[in-house]
Amino acid sequence: MTIKKFLAKTPRLALNQVKEELGEDATIISNRSINGWTEILARGESAVNTDSQSQKTQKLDETQLAKQLQAKKAQEMITLLNSKPAQKTISSSSELPEANVTKIDAVQSIQIQGVLKEIREMRSQFQVQIDNLSRASLEYSSNKRDLMSQFLSAGFNLDLAKRVITKLPSDFSAKEATPWAINLLAKNLQVLENESEIMSRQGIFALLGPTGVGKTTTIAKIASRYVLKHGNQGIALVSTDTYRIGGHEQLRIYGKILGVEVFAAKDAQELQQTLDQLKDKKLILIDMAGLSQKDQMVGAQLDMLHEANRDIQKIICLNASSTLDTLNNVSKAFASRGLDGCIITKVDEAIGLGGVINVALQNKLKVYYLTNGQRVPEDIAMIDKVALIEEAFNQGKTKDAVSTISPEDLPAFFSNSSTNMNQGIAQYA
Repeated sequence: MTIKKFLAKTPRLALNQVKEELGEDATIISNRSINGWTEILARGESAVNTDSQSQKTQKLDETQLAKQLQAKKAQEMITLLNSKPAQKTISSSSELPEANVTKIDAVQSIQIQGVLKEIREMRSQFQVQIDNLSRASLEYSSNKRDLMSQFLSAGFNLDLAKRVITKLPSDFSAKEATPWAINLLAKNLQVLENESEIMSRQGIFALLGPTGVGKTTTIAKIASRYVLKHGNQGIALVSTDTYRIGGHEQLRIYGKILGVEVFAAKDAQELQQTLDQLKDKKLILIDMAGLSQKDQMVGAQLDMLHEANRDIQKIICLNASSTLDTLNNVSKAFASRGLDGCIITKVDEAIGLGGVINVALQNKLKVYYLTNGQRVPEDIAMIDKVALIEEAFNQGKTKDAVSTISPEDLPAFFSNSSTNMNQGIAQYA
């Protein structure tokens, strides 16, 4: 029986280590997060070093057989020792039984000591967990514990939940705690308050993010909103997607429909020349190639924008249906040259919004838009952040059900006005 600790960046990697080291039948004793890393304490019968399933089965059978033989011998010796006449006869006639008894006792003693050691280690681990839970119970009131549960169910991480809950006024009731927490999060969430920041001012925006996150479609939606308000003369689209087959053509099709010029740039020099050519345009939207956050080309892509020697605002698209860990990795990978904001995409595919809101708060990203489908330009809107966070908490209450936001739900929590939000914050500020 083996007990080992495994440390990895994510729970999935840690579990893979457990399976490789201890096998599929390993038992997880504890699982905790340490400074962003995952530590798992697991117990297995033996390390998995065999080459085939048949060898594993044979080894287990031999072990079980040996244990059965030892148990049988031990039982026979106990019966022999309990039988007084037999014990006297054998003791007087030969020393062999006594030697066997000593040998078996020694083996059993070693085995028993090993089992006791494992039990003590397990008890120690359980005691640590119980102590932690006890301290948390003493530290938090029932209202705070309930609010903590709501945060975790909504998809927020433990660190953010703790920071909010420690600020909760002690005299607040359960009914007051949740609205207070929602408004505190909203107070710290930056959003685009007025669309004129994009539509009425001269600016260059580059949309970044992994493949399939919705960058090209989002650019088409923003361009459509601009064309509807100001016409198609003051806007241009630029594609740097030379990696994906047809990537540039997709943007060109949107541009043709809108009557907007579309340009291609494969490197920093071409990008700079293109931007110089478009200096009379009020709005330039750059569609960057979709890259995994693990791709080494991410750095080259960011260098390309930096070397263009223009004030380009970098907006990352965050897939609302991705996990919190994935979103954090994406944000960190694309933030080496700084990020100016984010656009939350694929809300219609997400079963919870807490994770993506958590990442925006944690990385202090300004949320420009939220997209909720493939329709151009309908499925994009500015955000009423109080309503958005309320939706995240409501989804947490029904997390067992697949909760999505349909286009018909958009007016309920998307708004260009922030009046209600400011009133809510003022109540608790």
